[in-house]
Amino acid sequence: MKNSDFDLLLASCIHDMKNALSLILNSIDRLGEEDISAEKSKLFRTNLRYEASRLNNDLIHLLGVYRIKEDALPVMIDEHEVWETLNDQYLKNEKLLEKYLVNFEIACDEDIIWYYDSELIGGVINNIIVNTARYTEDTVLVTCEEQGDYLCIQVCDDGPGYPENMLQHPDTPQKGLDFMNGSTSLGIFFAAKVAQMHNRHEHSGYIKLENGGPLGGGVFSIYLP
Repeated sequence: MKNSDFDLLLASCIHDMKNALSLILNSIDRLGEEDISAEKSKLFRTNLRYEASRLNNDLIHLLGVYRIKEDALPVMIDEHEVWETLNDQYLKNEKLLEKYLVNFEIACDEDIIWYYDSELIGGVINNIIVNTARYTEDTVLVTCEEQGDYLCIQVCDDGPGYPENMLQHPDTPQKGLDFMNGSTSLGIFFAAKVAQMHNRHEHSGYIKLENGGPLGGGVFSIYLP
């Protein structure tokens, strides 16, 4: 990983965390107002939970990218039940999904077993769910299926989809990032690196971003050999 790439990610992540902290403080201040309505109170609590989750993910990914840069990120590949890994991420975000009135569905054969680092892959899926919950219209669908020598896990939504620059180069740090919607691409870049660290029989993992899919919005796919 080039120093210039890391510097770009660091700068964008700091900007994103600054925005998240500002929104967290604003929500806390508004919750302290005496005349706040129950509806607005619910909205500010939802925003507070979302921004806190996003801030936590930024810190985790920033540390992970630094460890990748220093060749110090451990990968513990073992046998896991894929449905269980996916359901764990749903349970972590159940309240957030409920607050945003998002329908969540997992379409995955409960008998599928695969070899991967469950903490790293779980963290990747968790980050995508957190971001998708904010920008989808009302539905998130997580699927998994075996495709040849790979396991494909997808997170699909019915939102506006991914911007063009991310679609073309999802594994490259992005310039001209959209700070207004929190899209620093750090989580996507980290996901690409995590996928690449999964190797088997000369095959390496990778990610893909698309628009369309079963729900007509964004589709994040991670392929694990």
